[in-house]
Amino acid sequence: MTEGESAFLESLTEPERMHFRHLAMVRPQLPTESQIYMLEGLARTQASPRLLTLMARTPHWLAHWPILLGLAENEATPEAIRRDLEMVVSLFDQMREMDKAPAAEKSDRSDSVKSLYSQLNAGLKPVAKLLAKQLAKTVSATGTTQELPPLPGENPDWEALTTLPAALPPQPPTEGLDRPGRLARARQTAQPDELLSFLLASDLELRQTALQNPLVSEEVVCRALAQSTEAAFFEEVYAEARWYFREPVRESLLGSPGCPADLSRRVGLSGHLAATLDQGAPNRLALRRIVSLFTQLDESEYQFITFWAKRQSPQLLRVVKYFYDQLQRQRSGLASALPERGEEGRWATLEERVFLATQATQEDQLSQVLKDPDPQVFRLALENPALTPRLLASTLPALDRERVEVVAAHFTWSEDPLVAEALVHHPHLSEPSALRLLDHLPGMKPNIEILRDPRILHLEVKRRALETLRALYQGMDVPDRITALRTSGGELMRHLPQEVLQDEETLRRMVADRQLDPGILLRLARNKLTPRAVLEQIASHPVLMAHAAIMSELLLNPKTPRAASVRIWGLLSEAEQQQLLRSPHLPAALRTLG
Repeated sequence: MTEGESAFLESLTEPERMHFRHLAMVRPQLPTESQIYMLEGLARTQASPRLLTLMARTPHWLAHWPILLGLAENEATPEAIRRDLEMVVSLFDQMREMDKAPAAEKSDRSDSVKSLYSQLNAGLKPVAKLLAKQLAKTVSATGTTQELPPLPGENPDWEALTTLPAALPPQPPTEGLDRPGRLARARQTAQPDELLSFLLASDLELRQTALQNPLVSEEVVCRALAQSTEAAFFEEVYAEARWYFREPVRESLLGSPGCPADLSRRVGLSGHLAATLDQGAPNRLALRRIVSLFTQLDESEYQFITFWAKRQSPQLLRVVKYFYDQLQRQRSGLASALPERGEEGRWATLEERVFLATQATQEDQLSQVLKDPDPQVFRLALENPALTPRLLASTLPALDRERVEVVAAHFTWSEDPLVAEALVHHPHLSEPSALRLLDHLPGMKPNIEILRDPRILHLEVKRRALETLRALYQGMDVPDRITALRTSGGELMRHLPQEVLQDEETLRRMVADRQLDPGILLRLARNKLTPRAVLEQIASHPVLMAHAAIMSELLLNPKTPRAASVRIWGLLSEAEQQQLLRSPHLPAALRTLG
């Protein structure tokens, strides 16, 4: 491994390194059928913009339609790349509609297809040609073609391949946007300064939406912590695992003047303890100091101290566990439910904890015995008649891998929908156990939550959830489909684009509702698979006048009928028109009009 490759790997996070090794191993060769399936799963579920950029810059992968479509539909794909891929998707959608159109319209449709093809990125034109040949009739005696994109050479420049593309032209100012428009902008913006302004907002939902933006970086978060005056924002950043363990973020929490005093004390104390442990205990005074710091350490900081010990001093893990168990025993409060003894202030014996596991009826007592360090006590607590599914589900996130697997294999609790759903979302649950539990999750919502949860790394689990979601949707009638689409807030369009966006009857009846959520209209206006008739219906929807973002997406969508586009163009201000004219994705007809 060269020095450059080593530095590149160091710049990736641990999950990114795992996926990158798979991609680097498969990239120099033509993918097999199983590898295509793996690449499609990564294209749909991967949240790393750098890895998605690498996949989008591998032409012989884009020659497989499922991979290209997955990258185009993944909201974590950098916007400049996603726009280009969406144009390829729109090109084939228009070609399909051209084949079905009446003879009188074919000439006009053909001109639209040619115009759209001329606007494609130069690197995507060969890919589009190859995909077209794959879908066309036989081109030779064997029915195959040897024209394939060239395979990558040896020793690629990974840094250049994963460098994010230049950002799109600046968006219009957010002052004139309504709340749904601001939320959509916070979720999708690629401008660091604009993203920073959303993180500094006083609106809770706006901040949380901005934190889920795929382009939010450690640098932006640190800048926001240094400037924020919202106490709740510091707790929101601290509560997310991807920021909790990062040293620069913790230093920003500690150094920010707006950080709450309690949070600053917790973070500062754990940092002080880590520095003291690093120096060692050369004398009795230093040892007493370490013990004192451990006794003051907050429970929420034990995860960081454990993480530090694993990296710096693995031999100290037993010491950390000792103090953590001591803290748990001090807080257990088991003595109140045990038989009275003359001796006070002592720890409960194993016999007393077993008695409590089988006889306790109060929720706080059951919650503590489920966390008991002895596995025997835990197994007995699972058989306690007073244990409810709600209590067990709320306790599962705090359990380790072995105990989670015990619950997943339990003949009663594994069949309870609430417990099964909590188990599937546990990051340490094995893939076979998760696949068994999927059969006990009723309805569409649990499957949508599985597809949405980035902690679930098992691709087969997400694939099964997607298949179940597709089967449920296809088995519904039109009113139930409309209800499901509105309830999910448009999430079904993201996970089932083909089924939803080709169901024109359902979309037309849903868009006919004058009280429809603007966010759903925005998704439909933006997607290149939305039928032309539905886009025309959106163009006349009463909500359109209050949402400039919907009008912009309709104008940037090459499938929007020309008459509707011209009418919407006249509704925009001169500044908004000039902003759209700077976009490379504006259709040629509107550019000429402008």
